[in-house]
Amino acid sequence: MNEPYSPPAPPTGNTIPAATMKIVMFLLTLFVIAQIIGTAFFGVYLHRRLDEVEKEMNQQEDYVFIRMLQKCNQKDSSTFLNCQEILASFQKLLKPEESPTKEMFERQKGDQKQLPIAAHLTSNTNSKSTAVLQWAKKGYYTVSDSLLYSDGKLTVQSSGFYYIYSQVTFCSSQEASSQAAFVASLCLKSSGSERVLLRAANPHAPSKPCRHQSIRLGGTFDLQQGASVFVNVTDPTQVSHGPGFTYFGLFKL
Repeated sequence: MNEPYSPPAPPTGNTIPAATMKIVMFLLTLFVIAQIIGTAFFGVYLHRRLDEVEKEMNQQEDYVFIRMLQKCNQKDSSTFLNCQEILASFQKLLKPEESPTKEMFERQKGDQKQLPIAAHLTSNTNSKSTAVLQWAKKGYYTVSDSLLYSDGKLTVQSSGFYYIYSQVTFCSSQEASSQAAFVASLCLKSSGSERVLLRAANPHAPSKPCRHQSIRLGGTFDLQQGASVFVNVTDPTQVSHGPGFTYFGLFKL
């Protein structure tokens, strides 16, 4: 009898155990992690090494610059260096730079060096014929450039607060032309009008010969540009014009 033919079954291949596959994957993972860590450490090392190389290069440049200075200082005729430029660069490095705060301080200090606005006048013997006292342009005569003096009046050229002072010494006796009290006034002329700023009176004392008495006036006032101040008295013939007796002045605050 003919038996049917059946081909033999193909041989089964060798399969890799699961445990072996796990070991291979674990080793591959460890290798990748080791590569990452090694790369990181190498980057840090390279960065530090580059910093050290840069410092060494800077030190080398400083050494070369010092050597050039030495050659220029020794005036070596065999060198081709531009010694003037090298020495100028070295002096520029040694020169300290001024800070902005120092420059500002120097500027403020320079502003404070401006001359003060002030005047001090002594009496003039020629003022006996007028009630407005006149002042002599000699002796202790002082008037700054920002003030004008004319006909007994001081005129300010800069607005601001001024301290104005005056002393009037007069001779009191029984032979005075008037027995009324002697009055001294500090007056202001501004915008065409006049007004009294300060006023004081002192009665005559019956004495012979002359008995000196003094009236002092002083105060702070806000004066506008072009304003004039002056001293007025009731009896100019009694004013004493000796040194230091009668004076008038002001200064800006």
